Amino acid sequence: MDYVDISLPGFNMLSDVRGTLSGVRMSLAGNQWFVVNELMDYLGRLGFRVYVETIPPGLVRERALGRALRVGNLVIDVRPDIVSLPTGMLKGLNVTEYFEYVENDLAIVYGSREVRDWCELRGVRVAIPNPVTEGIGQLFRELYMEYCGDYEGLISGNAYLTRIHHREIPALLQGGLIDAGVVWRTEATYWGFKHVVPTRNRVGKLAFALMPWASGEARELFRHLRDPEVRAIYEKYGFRWVAP
Repeated sequence: MDYVDISLPGFNMLSDVRGTLSGVRMSLAGNQWFVVNELMDYLGRLGFRVYVETIPPGLVRERALGRALRVGNLVIDVRPDIVSLPTGMLKGLNVTEYFEYVENDLAIVYGSREVRDWCELRGVRVAIPNPVTEGIGQLFRELYMEYCGDYEGLISGNAYLTRIHHREIPALLQGGLIDAGVVWRTEATYWGFKHVVPTRNRVGKLAFALMPWASGEARELFRHLRDPEVRAIYEKYGFRWVAP
């Protein structure tokens, strides 16, 4: 079977899948993982049963293209009805409709050694989101190359390239295994890490998209993703709401 694998030894493998598979199925870019419980609670109060996976956006896109998801020995081979992706990653996907809903910018979290700017990451033990699977990884690579130059030199030095950054970077920093990490501003705030948001930055936007095979129930739920209550949940965690 063709699948994407989010198994990650040493980390909680089931932290990114939750809910009821027989309900509306949602595959969301992973930087929203700490929003999902409240979002699911709200949708549950409306009468919806939901399944939500929070995985790197490159893998969300693969799920939208029909690939299954593997977590350890568990294979989830149901297709998502609704996906959440950086807007640019929707290109080439067959979707019924979509709308942008939040934006976010990048931050540097650090431990005992203060890091004030992107270029100061050279020479410290830094964890960097993978640009192949992570939207934030792509944005950071563009940012670093524009302002600091040698990205390849950075990652070949003391850098650790993540597979699933929202699981790895917090644990690595808390364990003292890295000096700094590149995360979304909302993640830095959620964890309460010491962090800096450099003036030179990039902004990422996310869009909800409805897939053509979505059920009638999924289509109804999709309309509720614009509700003021959903906006309040995201804004509570520091996301900037951009949906009309």
